[in-house]
Amino acid sequence: MNRLKPPAETNSMRAAVTPRYILWLSRIVFAGIVVLPFVLIFTPWVQTVHGTGRAVAFNPIYRLQFVSSPITGRVNRILVTEGDRVKAGQRILELVDNDPNLELRLIEMEAAVVNRVTAAAGRVREIDSRIGNLRISQKLSLDIAKTFIGIQQERLQAFQQELISQKASVEQAEFAATRADELFKEKVGSRAELEIANRNFVAAKANVKAGISRVSLGEQEVKAAQDTTRRIQADTDASINSENAVRKMADAEVAAADRDLLNMHVQIARQRAQYVDSPCDGTIFRILANAEQGGIFVSNGTPLATIVPDIKSSEVTADVLVTVALGGAIGWKQSTLTLDSRPGIVAELLIDGNDLPLIIKGDMVRLQFEGWPAIQFVAYPDAAAGTFGGRVFLVDPTANDSGQFRILVEPDPNDRPWPNEELLRQGVRAHGWVILQQVTLGWELWRVLNGFPPIRSPDTLKKPSAFGPVR
Repeated sequence: MNRLKPPAETNSMRAAVTPRYILWLSRIVFAGIVVLPFVLIFTPWVQTVHGTGRAVAFNPIYRLQFVSSPITGRVNRILVTEGDRVKAGQRILELVDNDPNLELRLIEMEAAVVNRVTAAAGRVREIDSRIGNLRISQKLSLDIAKTFIGIQQERLQAFQQELISQKASVEQAEFAATRADELFKEKVGSRAELEIANRNFVAAKANVKAGISRVSLGEQEVKAAQDTTRRIQADTDASINSENAVRKMADAEVAAADRDLLNMHVQIARQRAQYVDSPCDGTIFRILANAEQGGIFVSNGTPLATIVPDIKSSEVTADVLVTVALGGAIGWKQSTLTLDSRPGIVAELLIDGNDLPLIIKGDMVRLQFEGWPAIQFVAYPDAAAGTFGGRVFLVDPTANDSGQFRILVEPDPNDRPWPNEELLRQGVRAHGWVILQQVTLGWELWRVLNGFPPIRSPDTLKKPSAFGPVR
C-alpha cells in the first residue's frame, strides 16, 4: 500500500518559517543595541591631554650648537666630515686671512699704542711730581706766613703792654701835676716844680697817643700777615687744583690708550686664531662651509658647522662637610655629588593653551616615540603596550608664536626605562598623553560635543609647584 506524499505547498511554507534560534539571536542583538548606550554612559574613561613634540637633551649645553668663525677670512681646509665623532679641542677647520701682511700691520699698530700708553703714563708721573712740589711749596710758604703772623702778634702784645704802662704813667703824672699846683698855691712848692710836673704830664699824654698809634699799626700788620697767609693758601690751592684737572685729563688719556691696546691685543689674538676647534665631545651634524676653489669667504661669527654634543653624566667626587650622628662631630668625607640628577634625554611636547591650566608638575604621562612600535589606548593607559612612562618636569610660562605651550617630560623611575641616548637620539618625534582623572564615557562625550576642556579636581590644582604654570 503506497503512502500519500504531502503537497508541495506545505513544504514551501515550512521552509519559509524563520528558525527559532535566529529569532532569539535577533532579539538579543536588538536588546543589546538598546541597552548598550545606557551602559556606555557609566563606563569609566580616563581623560588625557595630548601633545606632540620631540626628544631633546635636558641640559641646553648638550643640544645642537653651531661652531662659528672667530675671525674674518677664507676657509682653507676642512679636517672632518659629516658624521665624524670629535673630541673637545679637536681641530675642525683651518682659516686664512685674505691679507697675509695684516698681522704685521696689527703688530706695528700695537707698538704705536704701547708708545702712547708709555707717554701718557710718563705725563701722569710728571704731573704727580708737579703736584707734590706744589704741596711742599704750599706747606713751606704757609709755615713762613704763620711764623710772621706770630712775630707780628708778639709785637702787638708788646705795644699793648707798653700802652698800658704809658696810661699808668699818665695817671701818675696827672696826680703829680695836680699836687704840685696845690703846693704852689699854698706857697709851699716852687714854680719850677710845678712846671716840671706839668711838662711830665704833657709828655706822658704824648707817649699814650704814640702807644695807641703803635698798637693800631701792630693790629694792621697782624691783619696784613693773616691776609697774606690766606692769599698764599688760595693761590697754591688754585695751582694744585689746576694740576689735578690736568692729571684727570692725563688719566683719561691713559685709559683710552689702555683700551686701544686691549683692542689691539684682541684683534691680534683673533687674527692668530685661524684654527677652529671643537668646543665639546660630539658628532659633526652638518658642514656649512667649503674649501673648494680657494674656500668661501666668511666673516666673524659666521656658522661653519653644527655639532651634536655627547650627553654625559655630571657626577663628581669631592670632599663634603658632614656631621656625624654620634656625638655631633663635624668632619670632611669623600663623597660623590650629582650636580645634575636629571636624565640626559627628555620629551619636549607642545600643549594647546586650552589645556595648559590643567597640567602641573609631577603629572603622569604616557609617551610613544617614533621608531618604537606601540599600541596606545588613550582612555585606558594601563592597557597600552610599547609606550613609556614619564612625569611632567617643567611647564613654560609663555607660549610660542603658534600659541602653544612647551612642557618637558622626564622618565618615570617607577616605569620601564627609556631607550639609551644612542638609540633615542635628539630630534626623534614623540606623542604624549598627560593623564588627568577618571570620568564616565557619557560625561566625556558630552564634554567633547560642547567643546569643553577636560576637568580636574580643585585640590590637585592647588598643589604648589615651582616649575608648574604661572598662577
